[in-house]
Amino acid sequence: MATVYDTEMGPVYVARSGQHAHGSRDFVDAAHHDSEHGVEIVDLLDPKADVTVDDALPASCECGPHTLARSELIRPIESGEHRLLLS
Repeated sequence: MATVYDTEMGPVYVARSGQHAHGSRDFVDAAHHDSEHGVEIVDLLDPKADVTVDDALPASCECGPHTLARSELIRPIESGEHRLLLS
């Protein structure tokens, strides 16, 4: 659904909107001719106490659109987790 990269500016959230495949066996919406589905969403994960920043971050997978909470993603990163399973 999303990836978080460690950068000089802090953790950066990257996700792609719209339905898209996650592996070589997901043929339903596999991109053709180097095209990609959806729009790439990039945002600083930790807005440094900016209260105007929305906690909801858009994410998608082959099952449809979802929303991830910025606050719920920061917590496991701070504790050293590398993967977060969503239900």
